[in-house]
Amino acid sequence: MKTKELTKVAKSIKGRLEPVFVTDIHRTTRLLHLTGITVVEVAIDEGSIEVGSASEPVSEVELELKGGRIGPMFRLAAELQTLAPLWISPESKSVRGWHLRTGQTEGAQKALVPHLGRHALAAAGFQEIIDLKLGHVMANIGPTLRGDPEGVHQIRIAIRGSRAALKLFERHLDVAAAGRFDAGLRRFGLIFGTARDWDVFYLETLPAAMADLSAERLWDLSPPAEIERRAAHAAVEEALRGPEFTGLVLGIAVWAGAGVIQPGTLGDRRMGKRLGRLAPSLLERVAGKAKKRGQHAGRLSAEGLHRLRKACKKLLYDVESLSGLYRDRAVKIYLGRCEELGAVLGGATDAVVTQRLALKLVTESRPDLARPANALARWSARRRRGMLHGLKGEMKEFRDAPDFWS
Repeated sequence: MKTKELTKVAKSIKGRLEPVFVTDIHRTTRLLHLTGITVVEVAIDEGSIEVGSASEPVSEVELELKGGRIGPMFRLAAELQTLAPLWISPESKSVRGWHLRTGQTEGAQKALVPHLGRHALAAAGFQEIIDLKLGHVMANIGPTLRGDPEGVHQIRIAIRGSRAALKLFERHLDVAAAGRFDAGLRRFGLIFGTARDWDVFYLETLPAAMADLSAERLWDLSPPAEIERRAAHAAVEEALRGPEFTGLVLGIAVWAGAGVIQPGTLGDRRMGKRLGRLAPSLLERVAGKAKKRGQHAGRLSAEGLHRLRKACKKLLYDVESLSGLYRDRAVKIYLGRCEELGAVLGGATDAVVTQRLALKLVTESRPDLARPANALARWSARRRRGMLHGLKGEMKEFRDAPDFWS
């Protein structure tokens, strides 16, 4: 656009513009030269984001990599986190200001698939997988804190994927370090899992059941279920804003990053070998566990089916993580098999969870909920039997199909 045209536009909108939001920030910056050639800009921001009479405080440390490797920046973040109760928030001030103005927020983000080179070393591949899993966590912190149920779901997936990566490489990782990180992820996974279970129960299962069981007063279960759901989300928020969760995320990132420079810091010497040569044995081990747990699939208990589902989920995550090393078509066919089996097992597990949560709502103060809770439990049991019909045949097809990595 030419200068005259710009001037004309400016005159036409003069006096009609108003700020969407205002940031009033006092910023202090320092340029730090860290290990090697890594340069990081540290900005300390204090102030507020304002929209009319509404405001949101800003008190944050922003780290920006200006050059070099990202590992030293993660170590710096981890050191700062030990000095003050900091927590990770990837949302920009513009996103927060827009939310303050409109109530709208960025939606939950799905996981990205690693694009591993055929000549990548195992340590570098491991770091790329872990970085994407942790990035998936961080991308969904904002939506989760804004109350988006899908954000909770995606963080739960990211935590499960991170644990699957640790299990995938566990024979070649330092036992103490991998065990410590896995235990931390498991603990937070339970917190997010509880919130996800109540989300599914309240937002999906109850409405579906009400349509089928209109005479059973299932709507009486909604208020106490919503109370449980809010409590579970409060626990999620407390976890995300707590220093332990941030410390765990940074600790895993630092550890995985250090292995790229010195693979031996991760575990045994095979982490310094090409991932393409190691991958078949890794996938064979994970697939073997899923097949073993699927023996006699038609006679498995609820707990046995749950273990089988977890094994299939880990296999799905691991195949996705290493998919870049193999032919795309073969991987897609195999993933399709995993997803079909996982859908059946997931539906069966959700039905068991529904029965457990429904009966949990029946308390001494609410004995009147016994009838609708039992009705919902019976409805869920019927659905479970329907979902498991044909599981034995599907599992046989899965076990007999050739593995693409062989």
